[in-house]
Amino acid sequence: MQTLFIVISVVINTVLVAWTVRRLMGGPVGWPRIFVFSFIVALVANPLLLTTLEHTGIDDPSAPEHVWSTVAISVLFVAWVIAFEISILVVTEILVPTGSLPGPIEFVRGMPGWLRRARRFRQIFAIAARQGLIGYLGRSSSAVDRLNRPGTAIALRTALTEGGVTFIKLGQMLSTRPDLLPPAYMSELSQLHSQVPPDPWETVRQSLTAELGGPPEELFSEFDPEPLAAASLGQVHKATLTTGEDVVVKIQRPSADATVRADLDIIARLARLLEKRAAWARQLGAVDLAEGFGASLSEELDYRTELRNLAALEGTDGVVIPGAHRRFSTRRILTMDRIDGVPLSRAADQIDALSATEREDLTRTILEVVLRQILVDGVFHADLHGGNILLTPDGSFALLDFGSVGRLDRQARLGLRSLLIAIDRQDGAAATTALCHILIPPADLDLVTTQWLIGDLIMRIEGMPADVLFNDLLRAVVSAGFKVPSSIAAAFRCLGALEGTLSLLAPDMDVIATTRSIASSVFRESLSPGHSVRTGIEQAALVAPIAERAPAQLSSILGRLDRDNLGLSFSPLADPASRAVANHFAQVISLSVLTVVAAFSGIALVLSEEGPRWSDDLLMTTYIGMALLLIAYVIGSRLVIMTLQRGFQENTRTPAG
Repeated sequence: MQTLFIVISVVINTVLVAWTVRRLMGGPVGWPRIFVFSFIVALVANPLLLTTLEHTGIDDPSAPEHVWSTVAISVLFVAWVIAFEISILVVTEILVPTGSLPGPIEFVRGMPGWLRRARRFRQIFAIAARQGLIGYLGRSSSAVDRLNRPGTAIALRTALTEGGVTFIKLGQMLSTRPDLLPPAYMSELSQLHSQVPPDPWETVRQSLTAELGGPPEELFSEFDPEPLAAASLGQVHKATLTTGEDVVVKIQRPSADATVRADLDIIARLARLLEKRAAWARQLGAVDLAEGFGASLSEELDYRTELRNLAALEGTDGVVIPGAHRRFSTRRILTMDRIDGVPLSRAADQIDALSATEREDLTRTILEVVLRQILVDGVFHADLHGGNILLTPDGSFALLDFGSVGRLDRQARLGLRSLLIAIDRQDGAAATTALCHILIPPADLDLVTTQWLIGDLIMRIEGMPADVLFNDLLRAVVSAGFKVPSSIAAAFRCLGALEGTLSLLAPDMDVIATTRSIASSVFRESLSPGHSVRTGIEQAALVAPIAERAPAQLSSILGRLDRDNLGLSFSPLADPASRAVANHFAQVISLSVLTVVAAFSGIALVLSEEGPRWSDDLLMTTYIGMALLLIAYVIGSRLVIMTLQRGFQENTRTPAG
């Protein structure tokens, strides 16, 4: 009988509490937590009620003289219990909303992934501890000071190498961000590389068959089982199509996607942990950096992105861009034309065979192609190291590996042109103005100091290596509080890294001077009559819709002049947001008054020792006082819930600073 009573109590309590909590929260609340609370209440409520009745002098609740008093006390007791239960449920729902934690089924399903992630976390922390990097998780300023110790950069490079392919690529990305890291770190991280043996032919054959819908011997007339090159994410093979075209086929390793995505999840979690604990991580913007790196590496895993990049750069004058074969390209397979040639990084003999004039002309051609990609086309190859520029037998050059391509809109291109012209004229004020257009300046920018810093820098550029110039420029603007968009950082990185590549051809060429000369030429072309006419037509097309609406808008403005207050409403509550705020505070004030009145009235009645008695130990005034205190508790809880809900909504809407 007692078991049946508990079951009925749980069911009734669950339904009642669920309906009430959902009305209060304005949305669904998880059934498991409601059932658990209801079950606990059903177990403890009956003994507590009997104890309460005994304290009020009702030893035998079934006695005829105690029936009405027992019912009244029981009703008040149940109301208090339900009110208290609902309050706890609402607070837990606000703090831990339904769905924020996995349910039992999701928990069981996610257990293998959680265990794998836990093992990987343990490996990473073991590597960090072995390299002495755990201390940099501290909150103290001494952790920031230790970052500048000579051995820290070496320890970081070693730890990233031990971490595997994803962490190596993270280090390689960081080595290209002089706006984030000191030179010592960039120097060490630029040495990162992974040596991974190629996958066996049978594995490659299975990947090709699964991705292309048939075995390679049917789709290609020839396919070389020995790879031309092998990298951490994939490898490249020579092949010939059945139509006779010579191609190269880039095949992603089967394990690459799962490995990288698991490590990206680890990196994102580590970034959040670091930002919570370490000041240097917050200054670095570790979470944003991890998100950007994750997006970039995810794109690199999708070879269709590289296929689109090839199409975007196809037809670039002065350079050979390999054609792509969409029929034989998928998310994990990329087939391109095979181009005969030798990478500049391995073309010492071919370069020596060229005359000084030929080498200088070729160097200028490469630089001009890249600058036109950046300043005119807005789509540029962002990873031009010596291995990605191919010297062909006819003395021209080709570009390879289009996984990393930068994009600049028209305003960014105009700003970069202006910056290069200002550098050429050694005009610090104009250079600062151009930087304000292409970067994100701080709200409290000290313009005079910034102009002085930039002017001092560009006055010393004669003979300065391009990578040093752009690295120093980035550090100067970051120290002034600027934020550098990733596209601009990619353009600076491209121009800075290009000098090291071009030095293989013409070590004595002044890349900065040549860049300034080409930028001036591009700028003069933009001022030519034909270009000016095209720009004028484009601007007219943009302005035309505004001009069409102008007469109607002007008529509306003139019509308002004849109205009182120019037809304008100045009501402080005209805005829906203002009305919502006013309504919220009106509710808060009214509920606060009711809570105080009910609470003080209830306390006064409970403390009163006069009035009719319901039993030997219970006054009617005490009962009414407890009822008023219940009302005060309910209204006060509603007030607290409104405040918590509003605070959480504002925190959700407001971006993190």
